[in-house]
Amino acid sequence: MTRRSWTGWIARLALAAVALGGAGASAAEKTMSWESGCRFTIRFDPAKQDETRLRNTVHLLFGPSDFDSPGTSPAFEPKAVAALDPDKIDRACKAALDTAARLEFIALPGIDDYRRARVAELKDSCDFELAQTRGFKTPSALRDYQPAAACARFVDAIEGKTDLQQMFRQTVDKGCADNASPKACVARYIAEAQKPDGPERMRIYLVNFGWTNCAVTYNLRNTGATKTEAMRSALETQFRKMFKVKQDKCEEAD
Repeated sequence: MTRRSWTGWIARLALAAVALGGAGASAAEKTMSWESGCRFTIRFDPAKQDETRLRNTVHLLFGPSDFDSPGTSPAFEPKAVAALDPDKIDRACKAALDTAARLEFIALPGIDDYRRARVAELKDSCDFELAQTRGFKTPSALRDYQPAAACARFVDAIEGKTDLQQMFRQTVDKGCADNASPKACVARYIAEAQKPDGPERMRIYLVNFGWTNCAVTYNLRNTGATKTEAMRSALETQFRKMFKVKQDKCEEAD
């Protein structure tokens, strides 16, 4: 073999090795998809990005959340109130907070600050839900949710420190004002209040439509929403610089 032939053979071998190496790298790539109005997909190299951390990050930034407050069961009747289990909510909240503390994410500047903000929202929501659930049976428990101190007038009425019927009627009038038939709406609740267990029904109404409607405006998810979304948006921008996000199959707007 001549020197020129030998050199050419070495060159072809080197090109083949590069081609095989590139094919191997491509074959090693994986995809990850999620739904959020549209279907989004990214490709990543599991040798460079831990798949679990990446999935946790996708859930944190785009959903569905891996940790959230359990929410409260609706209770509009005395029987439903009797079935409420605040201990169940407490256990679910502790489990969610434990999960939030243990999750690991990919390295994005500011992601730990965002986690702390989300954990603060979670704890606040749990405090709210526990106070509300306990408050149906023990009205003073509503005061445990301190951000809603301005809503104490409803607790005062529920506890009997002020006129229950007067606060009930004021709240009903306000709640029914935007109803298609305000008079029929008011009449329906007045009829409920005149039943043998009317005082209990009035207290339940004030927890649901008085204190709750007032207190929810002080939830951290509402008062801190702008700041938290700005943090999430900044992290999404960094994420999209690291990964090419493909978008398709968007839901049609109604």
